[in-house]
Formats: sequence, structure tokens, C-alpha cells
Amino acid sequence: MSMNNKQTPNLFSGFKCLLFAVLAITLAVLLVPARANAQDKKEKGKTTQTQKDTTTDDKVYEMCEQMPTYKGGEEAMMRFLSQVTRYPQRAQDFGIQGCVVVGFIVEKDGSLSDFKFIQRVDPELDDEALKTVKAMPKWNPGKHNGKNVRVRYSVPVGFKLI
Repeated sequence: MSMNNKQTPNLFSGFKCLLFAVLAITLAVLLVPARANAQDKKEKGKTTQTQKDTTTDDKVYEMCEQMPTYKGGEEAMMRFLSQVTRYPQRAQDFGIQGCVVVGFIVEKDGSLSDFKFIQRVDPELDDEALKTVKAMPKWNPGKHNGKNVRVRYSVPVGFKLI
């Protein structure tokens, strides 16, 4: 009697990575007001400001009052990731697994740009994760002071054999 020990991919393993990312963002949101208050105090100490900073229009925020969201929420994003991500066969054959984190900018119009790896695992898994994130539809943009702003964001894409 032979048993089939072939492991199958579980794309929901990214949930652990996503949970970690959400917790990290929540912690950062709690810490940003303290940093902003310290910065405001420094700014008040300056006696002259001759010209308004014109680069703030294109500033990329790490945190803002209203962070960007995937249309439909996190559950919809997880569903998208699980439906679009393909586990490369070679990676399955060699038992390669892990969590690739892809960073990007959510633009003022909700489009995504400036893709970068935050955490890599394997070239094939990295490429698949990047392809999946690039295929995402427009997001709801982040807002700061009532205006749409550019925000740096990251998404974990998990690859796990079970």
C-alpha cells in the first residue's frame, strides 16, 4: 500500500504575513501622532519660513490620517491573492515556501506604482508575488487633511506547502 505524501500549496498562509503587516501598521499609527507632535514643536521654534514647500504635493507618506484600502477590504484582497497567485511548480517540487513582501506606492488616484521587494524568498516565488501585486486593481487612495495623498504600502504574499 502506498501513501501519497505530495504536499499541496496553501495560499492562505499569507494570512499570517497579512496579520503581521496589519499589526505593524496599527502600531505605527499609534506612534505617528507622538512623532508629529515632536516635529510640530521643532517647526514652531523656527522664526522664519520664506517659501511654502512645493514638494509636499508629491510627498510619499508612510502613514496618513486615512490609510489606503483595497476595494472590498482585506477579505477581498486575500481572495484576490488566493485566486491570482500561482505556486511555481519548481518551487513546489523543491519544497520552497515562505512569505514574499512587496512594497509599492498607492497613488492619489488609487493606482499602484514603484514596486519593490521588502522581503524575498526565492526568485520564482518573488516573481510570482510581484506579478500578482502588479495585477491588483486600483485601491481607495489614502487621505491626509481631506486630500488624496501618495502612500507607501506593502502586501505579504504567502507560499506554503501543506
